[in-house]
Amino acid sequence: MAMNAARRIPPKDGDTNMNRATATTLLAASICAALAGCGTSEPAATPTVEPSVTTAAPASPSPTSDPQRDPARQAIDAYLVTQRAFVAASRAGDPNFPALTERTAGQALKLLQGALTTMQEQGLRGRGETLFHPAVDSMQPAQQPTKIRVRDCMDTRDSSRYKADGSAFNDAPGGFRLVLADLEITSGTWKVTGLAIHKVGSCKP
Repeated sequence: MAMNAARRIPPKDGDTNMNRATATTLLAASICAALAGCGTSEPAATPTVEPSVTTAAPASPSPTSDPQRDPARQAIDAYLVTQRAFVAASRAGDPNFPALTERTAGQALKLLQGALTTMQEQGLRGRGETLFHPAVDSMQPAQQPTKIRVRDCMDTRDSSRYKADGSAFNDAPGGFRLVLADLEITSGTWKVTGLAIHKVGSCKP
């Protein structure tokens, strides 16, 4: 989806843990392998899947929160909630993991569920740590936005995939990957509706 009126949101006091959050995820190696390549354009491009980590991100706002109250913070929270939910689903080997729909919808949800299905069929799971550096890239409109884009430089150097049955699997090395996530207000809360994770080397932290 197109985004106009790009605006950088400077970090506020207390935002350091959020904007440099260590989060559990599987968003970087498996979708690439499963769906034949990483995205090279705007969300709706093919993301990749990468493994797990603990999260230092603040708890997500309640679904009943006013989506116009500090929308930049809520969008970043929603992005990180999506990452955590995908990790839990990957660990459980469940493409229909209930928490995945909490902050994910549309193209992004279909893409992640497709990746989980492929991982399940291949007997793959994820492990290791992924570091996130999310920031709001643009808001539309600038005042009282209904669409927000989050840009991230995801560090997957310390994550990998493995075979759940213990058999050998040689995963490709990780690195720094550009992530673009489009968010919209859905059912009164911010949700990730478009997602693209680009190839290793596509960004610098």
